[in-house]
Amino acid sequence: MSKHKLFLVTLPRYAIFAVILFLGLAIIFYKGGTMNDPSSLGYSFTHNFFSDLGRYKPENMISLVLFALALGICGIIFNIYFYYFLKLFPQKNIYHQMAKIGCVAGMLGGICFIAVGLTPTNTIVGPHIFFANWAFRLFLVASVLLSIVLYRDDRFNRLYFFGYSLFALLIFIYVLILELAPSPSESDFALMFNVVSQKAIVLVFIFSVFFQTFGNLKIISNKIPK
Repeated sequence: MSKHKLFLVTLPRYAIFAVILFLGLAIIFYKGGTMNDPSSLGYSFTHNFFSDLGRYKPENMISLVLFALALGICGIIFNIYFYYFLKLFPQKNIYHQMAKIGCVAGMLGGICFIAVGLTPTNTIVGPHIFFANWAFRLFLVASVLLSIVLYRDDRFNRLYFFGYSLFALLIFIYVLILELAPSPSESDFALMFNVVSQKAIVLVFIFSVFFQTFGNLKIISNKIPK
């Protein structure tokens, strides 16, 4: 197996499974508490952010570790993924430069994900919010630039361009939500709106990475020696 196939197809698919597994286990072990109701029991899919799983408190240490592992895997895989994804565009032209900027933005976004897992939202609030917000902003930059690159590259089916473009649009909408939506602490509805929006964009991330591995596999199989 070539390194390209390993890091652009195989590992991302295993990473998706690992992230879902660790987040699922973290949810199971989560004792309870939402932003607006610290006394609630268990994890609520409409009232708990994923970041709640990483709260630093004695009864939540298992969930905290699992959450940090999930974000750590996510961040590391994104860094490796974008490093090798850039190698699919070796020609030194404007589109290579756009791909380079997009991939660097994606790698920085991955580092932000790692930092989110290491900064509990209840004890290191400022840095946690900073890294969470900038992760999505950086992936917005990456998705917009790579959408353009994929559109101009005849090796990729137009389907993958549309996939990246939709990904960019949905991240843009979520960034607007982060900037303009009412604070989740204002009301129960505001909390639900922000939580459900976060769940939706995470699902988009998971599907987009899985979807793109098929495009990567086609390019690797046709153009890159094993």
